[in-house]
Amino acid sequence: MNRRFEMRAIFLAVLFVLATGLFLPGRSFAVQGKEEEPAVEARPVEVKLLDLELLDQDGRKVRFRSDVVGDRIAVIDTFFTTCGLICPILSAIYADLQEQLGDRLGREVALISISVDPNTDIPPRLKEFAGTWEAKPGWVFLTGKTKSVDRVLEGLGLYTTDFTSHPAAFLVGDGKSGQWTKFYGFASPEELLGRVNELSADRRTTTR
Repeated sequence: MNRRFEMRAIFLAVLFVLATGLFLPGRSFAVQGKEEEPAVEARPVEVKLLDLELLDQDGRKVRFRSDVVGDRIAVIDTFFTTCGLICPILSAIYADLQEQLGDRLGREVALISISVDPNTDIPPRLKEFAGTWEAKPGWVFLTGKTKSVDRVLEGLGLYTTDFTSHPAAFLVGDGKSGQWTKFYGFASPEELLGRVNELSADRRTTTR
């Protein structure tokens, strides 16, 4: 079985487990008649896009703010290639999202995955990982000098001292307007795409 579809199957299995626990990501659930908070929470956040030099999966030097994000809408997550479960689920979500974005990927929207283990995740490892997920142009995998990566993650509010316990989270924002939303938990591709579409609609409104 193709690795990408294996991981998608894992993602669906996780959703099934969540469902049997009386809730699904992004939806409310009831316990003895009481409405509880959704499993996935989305909050507006402020981020600082630092224009530090990083490396992509092809070994190219790129500036995070100006080259990778630019004026596009960006979806950002963190991962490391030796991660056993959480990271493959996040990547499975991205694999579905890139299909739903179609030709908007890379042109209007950037998918960005930043390694939290840059000492291990050198560009060739990122390249192999990207191939596993059949990543298309517009889905960028980043690594670099540890200090630079850590500072970029700090600016995004995604830094953690222990990279092996980094949380499941996504940032969705507009590099032009500076509007950013953080999704805590395993947001579905549809939830992320919904926020991307809202930001796109906001752009059309402001240009009229």
